[in-house]
Amino acid sequence: MDNKQSLYYALGIFAYAIAKADGKIQQEEMEELHKIVSEELDHNMDFQYVEIIFKILQKDKAGFEDVHKWALDALEKGKYHLTPEIKEQFIQVMKRVGDAFPPKTDEEHQMINTFIQEIRDFKVNMTID
Repeated sequence: MDNKQSLYYALGIFAYAIAKADGKIQQEEMEELHKIVSEELDHNMDFQYVEIIFKILQKDKAGFEDVHKWALDALEKGKYHLTPEIKEQFIQVMKRVGDAFPPKTDEEHQMINTFIQEIRDFKVNMTID
């Protein structure tokens, strides 16, 4: 996995955390995630990493703190490929995932806002390879 793919790995982890906030992830939620990712991200990008990590984490019993740290580490690794356009795509995915996985509690709303702010706070490198 290269550094740009790490961004999508991070998005998968963030999406998993949001979807998992209200309990067990159901099959229909997995299908909805696929739909959201397909609609929001460019099809020629490495968005399959989002779905792969989502499936892997579903089998893992890691707590929120571990999952959050993994997401931030992956985002840090790929941050030099994080353009304003990719940031906006990620934010839209996270908002839609939050809306698609009810009930939306105050805790989940705060989690989404925290993730969005963390993405916005990453410095964008305007010279992308």
